Amino acid sequence: MPDDLGQDRIAIIGMGIRLPGAGRDLDRFWHNIEHGVEAMSFFDREQLRGWGCPEEVIDHPDFVPARSVIEDHDCFDGRLFGYSPQDSVLMDPQQRVLLECAWSALEHAGHPPIAPDGNRVAVHVGTGLNAYLLDVLWPNKRAVKAAGGLQILSSSDKDYAATRIAYKLNLQGAAFTVQTACSTSLVAVHLAVQNLLTYEADLALAGAASVAPPTRRGHLHEPGGILSPDGRCRPFDRAARGTVGADGGAVVVLKRLEDALRDGDTVHAVIAGTAALNDGSRKAGFTAPGADGQAAAIRAALAVAGLEPDAVGLIEAHGTGTILGDPIEVSALRAVFDTDRPDRQPVALGALKSIMGHLDTAAGVAGLVKTVLALRHRTIPPVARFTEANPALDLDKSVLYVPTEAAEWPAIDGIRRAGVSSFGIGGTNTHVVLEEAPPVHRTGRRRRPASELVLVSAKTEDAATRGLARLNEHLADLPPEDLPDLGFTLRTGRVEFPWRGCLVRTPDEELKPLRPVRRARPHNAERGVAYYFTGGGRVPGSPHTYNLDPHFRAIVDRGYAELRLPEGEYDHDTRHLALRFALAMGWVDALRRRGVRPAALTGQGIGALSAACAAEVLTFTEAIGLVLRRPRDGIRPAPAAVPLYTPDGTPVGADQAADLDYWTARLYEPHDREFRQPDTGPDVAAWVEINTQALARVDVELPPLSNGYDRLLATVGLLWEMGIGGPWDPELDRGLRRIPAPGYSFTPTRHYLDIPTATTERHP
Repeated sequence: MPDDLGQDRIAIIGMGIRLPGAGRDLDRFWHNIEHGVEAMSFFDREQLRGWGCPEEVIDHPDFVPARSVIEDHDCFDGRLFGYSPQDSVLMDPQQRVLLECAWSALEHAGHPPIAPDGNRVAVHVGTGLNAYLLDVLWPNKRAVKAAGGLQILSSSDKDYAATRIAYKLNLQGAAFTVQTACSTSLVAVHLAVQNLLTYEADLALAGAASVAPPTRRGHLHEPGGILSPDGRCRPFDRAARGTVGADGGAVVVLKRLEDALRDGDTVHAVIAGTAALNDGSRKAGFTAPGADGQAAAIRAALAVAGLEPDAVGLIEAHGTGTILGDPIEVSALRAVFDTDRPDRQPVALGALKSIMGHLDTAAGVAGLVKTVLALRHRTIPPVARFTEANPALDLDKSVLYVPTEAAEWPAIDGIRRAGVSSFGIGGTNTHVVLEEAPPVHRTGRRRRPASELVLVSAKTEDAATRGLARLNEHLADLPPEDLPDLGFTLRTGRVEFPWRGCLVRTPDEELKPLRPVRRARPHNAERGVAYYFTGGGRVPGSPHTYNLDPHFRAIVDRGYAELRLPEGEYDHDTRHLALRFALAMGWVDALRRRGVRPAALTGQGIGALSAACAAEVLTFTEAIGLVLRRPRDGIRPAPAAVPLYTPDGTPVGADQAADLDYWTARLYEPHDREFRQPDTGPDVAAWVEINTQALARVDVELPPLSNGYDRLLATVGLLWEMGIGGPWDPELDRGLRRIPAPGYSFTPTRHYLDIPTATTERHP
């Protein structure tokens, strides 16, 4: 990619889908694309009758009972988005799909779906006709009367598709609903790109959904029309006679490329240029396509990208498989891509509609996602069921060809590029030029420990349990080098919900049994955690952490440095006390850097002095000086920044905390080497024992952990499950990247009115 063009490029960093045959699974979607797996469904008489389809329509000789549909079309995780069952059942299912796709896309990008205040995240989306309102909701007079006109309007109108997402996800950039018929979603992408290039937004969502109720599962074929006579779509084929309807939706997350590379986002592909133009009156009729307008849009997008047509190796066509549409589209493509360059590589044609028909408003963004996946896999995908080219296309005289099986995608001048077209009835033509993502350079990435804490949360216990299980499956196949990135992504790129689960993953060990998820309680965060510093533990203590964590190592080394000062020789016991103190301070710092701060402190012996230092009564140098019996001149204890207690739960008063003799006496007091929770004292939600290691003392049985670093991570995770903890020190995340990781485990719940059975009019 030329350096002087990089600043004008837009990165695609996240994708969320609900598509026929693939559901929400991008890997499954790619499998279906690569292998030409058809997603069309055909319905029998009983199904159609159950959906209220009249007998005369079913028996009509030109009725085709086919459509590509999504699973759980009538279901929605309304609880996740804060909708009641009553509100959910009224909402246009298309907008429900958009909400879930937006959530999934942001998680796929590694960004929290509910954004913090002050964000500039834009939303550009659209929907198809709300047939649910016409066929199902409006005929239900009781539901309409109970809801009232305003509620029906706000739940059903297209105008609210974008603003609903912005409201529910707290997205504070521009929120525009886009409507240009079949090109809606790719126009949304074009507008989102413009929003980013003008710096009105820092992140942008774009996409669309088109979902019809079961009353629309079929169509009447008209000879020469756009709908298929047999329920299959055959783009560019001699047998092409039309398309078939499909349900689904998709949303992509866009970001300026330079920002994405700087911020460690995963770039799936790059948008090099976009354009959107209209045919005007240069065509046979309002609903007819126009070759001149299509070619103009493609040329304009290439010009924006600064590229010649010869640089493109794949075109994801609008590809409706209609008698009129295919020849016009191919003639427009030939006008652009049939150049005179003698060594011109062939240009493959793609058509998602060959496996799932026409997604209407969502067709363009679905084709975009397909092409992004093709770029990532460096594979030219086939056009399903293609047998022989339509002679009207004259492909034998063109650089264009139709691939019949998946093949390796050769680069042109060192890079793979593709175009995606989408054309709407009414003449709004859109084209997007894509490039493969630039290679990832991990320069500056610092060394990371082998083990990682991974977190999952959800609104319900069942969703959290399923999410933790999915994460465990994902970990089984995760390359070890990606483990730190996964931990970072799950910790910073998700919404924190009440039901939580965590695990400590070490790549060279077998997966450990999962513990049940737990519910975080708000009052736990208010009560906080207390540290109990004991005198136990083996010195030197956790060499594993010393080797892996440079911050921990620096504090322990500071203790060793104090012992090497030329002020005297120290006996074995004194040296051990000093090292125990340094280790305890290392653990306090390690917990702080991972978001855990104490609400109360206590300890015995050297632990009492550690508590005083952790409370900022004494500095590190002052406290270790007391251990080493150095002169006390100049030491002025400060007021405690954290409440201090004796081991029996008695508060340490301000006068005591300011008395050096008090702390010297505490240093040599008799003490237990094991944790003993006080019967009275601070009202905290949890205790952490700190000696030469750190371990949460909560009523949870952990799997065996092999070293102190794993115990530290487990402690942070257990407290997080309870609702205790905060953001980690950004220094710990330096050099890490956001990567695709298992997202929220939606709980599809049926929110759908029953289809009227006594309908006198149908809308085939």
